[in-house]
Amino acid sequence: MNDPASTLARSVLRRRGIAALIARSGLFGSLYRLLWGLGVLKPQAIYLVQRALGVSDVHAVVRTVVRRGAFATDRSWAIFWSVTHASMEMAGKGLAYTHEPELNGAYMAMLRSSIAGFAPRGRHPAVACIIGDHATLGNEARSGSDFGLILEVGRGSEQRWVVCLLQAKRATTRSVDCRRAAGSATQLDRLVASGIGSFLFYHGHGDPAGLGPTVADAYSIAVSNPARVDPVTQADDFAARLAAAADLVTRASPPFALPGFGAASSRDAAARLLFNPNLPDIEVNDVLVARISEDEMKPEKAARFEQEWAIVIDEHRRAVEQMRGIHRKGTGDDHEQPISWD
Repeated sequence: MNDPASTLARSVLRRRGIAALIARSGLFGSLYRLLWGLGVLKPQAIYLVQRALGVSDVHAVVRTVVRRGAFATDRSWAIFWSVTHASMEMAGKGLAYTHEPELNGAYMAMLRSSIAGFAPRGRHPAVACIIGDHATLGNEARSGSDFGLILEVGRGSEQRWVVCLLQAKRATTRSVDCRRAAGSATQLDRLVASGIGSFLFYHGHGDPAGLGPTVADAYSIAVSNPARVDPVTQADDFAARLAAAADLVTRASPPFALPGFGAASSRDAAARLLFNPNLPDIEVNDVLVARISEDEMKPEKAARFEQEWAIVIDEHRRAVEQMRGIHRKGTGDDHEQPISWD
């Protein structure tokens, strides 16, 4: 079952993912600083974790971070543990898979299944994840990213959205060069220009072994040394980063987004960040949709939620095509006026 307790048990048994971090207290504290630095964990939980790390008490850390009450909100707890499950499953694949497209395909599928399969008890955490593929149809050269994510999170009766674009790298050493070309520019340049770009690292090295994916925002890399990026000490655990992003976007006052993320006020606005219509020749791809439910979601309800997002993406696709002067045959679009983004 995809829940925190079973994820931790499997992680410890396999010595990968979160267990690989907790086993090295200094590394855990470094990669998970977002959880307490931004108040994702409650003050008492922060104290207990830091005290346990100080004496390398792995079991005490485990007992603390697995509890729902250790997190400031249900949504941050849910997104952290569902993504941690996917990241634990990905740990080690950086060694087995030699091509980034294989890793990306596997991780996108795992994220979707882990989030959709996460069944918390009690109150509904109101979190959904929408995954858009940029690695096909030439979009990687236009946006600099392999794929992007939209997190849809609830804040009371409101819904809010946070978006990021991700360029994946297979880190075979503790030094990664982030200057690869993307069309007439570099991936780094395009991600920085987007304002919502980050690099995602799959760990194919053994220093330390068993890490799940980590992430660093493109701007921070650009102002340091993009030729020598340490995917461990200069990056954050991806699950912790998403949990912090999901929590921050629901705050009552700015900033609403972490570096490498952008906040949106509607599904339409989030779709425009995911597939920016201002990028020349951008193609709007279909998306993968996953939603965390307090109970196992009935098939018809899950299908309805996916269809809602499919409609948003299809309308965005048609609008982008109209801006480029493309009209679909047999859809009636030949007679429609271009859609304004104002």
